[in-house]
Amino acid sequence: MIGFNAFTSARRVRAWTLTLTGAGAILGWTLGQWLPDLQWPLAALLIGLIGIQHGALDHILHAHMHGDPEGPLRQSFVLPYIAGMGVAWAAFEWAPSVMLGLFLIVSAYHFGMSHLRVDAMRQQRPPTSAKALAGTLIGMALIAPLVLRPDALVILSEYGWAFDLRGQAQWLPLQVATGCAAFLTAVLHQEVKSGLLPLAGALLAWMVPDLLLAFALYFVLGHSREAFLDEFKNRQSMAVRFSSLYLRSLPLSITFGIMAAGVFWLTATEVLSERSALSFLLAGTLPHIAVIENWVTARTR
Repeated sequence: MIGFNAFTSARRVRAWTLTLTGAGAILGWTLGQWLPDLQWPLAALLIGLIGIQHGALDHILHAHMHGDPEGPLRQSFVLPYIAGMGVAWAAFEWAPSVMLGLFLIVSAYHFGMSHLRVDAMRQQRPPTSAKALAGTLIGMALIAPLVLRPDALVILSEYGWAFDLRGQAQWLPLQVATGCAAFLTAVLHQEVKSGLLPLAGALLAWMVPDLLLAFALYFVLGHSREAFLDEFKNRQSMAVRFSSLYLRSLPLSITFGIMAAGVFWLTATEVLSERSALSFLLAGTLPHIAVIENWVTARTR
């Protein structure tokens, strides 16, 4: 599923991403037509096996970036990291519409920059932070079709982003987002010969009936895979083999899994609302982005 050269060849990683994303869109459409009950389990499996592990490497990457000993998971990292999740979650509950906007912008920047870093490796030049605007635009073009699907607009309304669209007009945001993605694809492909990612996001938004699966296919087969390449290729002093690096992500994965299980149990018992559970998941990604983009140092000493 991941591909033999997924974490070793920068020249081939984009081709793998586009191929796997296209195949995922076809698989998602097929499941939606004949086996709809398998869509959610597949999304959970992909996120659990690959997506979460990508974020759960943060304690190792942080140690490498800041010259700390590359030892086991330390409380000097994990305590402020988990506290950051809690602060972000509380902020979502206090100002949901503002936090949703912040989350989308920050996520778009993070997604776009992760792909630009891979492009930099493909072209054998050092990545630069000067392309922050370009990275944000790429990320927005990628996620806009997924965020502006009719079923996603219903979720946005839970955060105060109300769209009173009825009939055919409910598809207008997705149509506009798809057009923008196609335009950016054409522009980027002329510039760097690798601008098909925004179109891949639009393909998933139109073909995959289940919203969670559509997002999971991009997040896992697109963003997480390419981020794994950056993490492994540029920091191979942490592990000779990718499998070893993956295994070192498990402690933080298990920690997050226990937290998520508790939140979902509270949701199932109606102590928390479904929006609160979703906010927990969104909030959980913000410390990861802050650490990886080197905006903060998650240490107490």
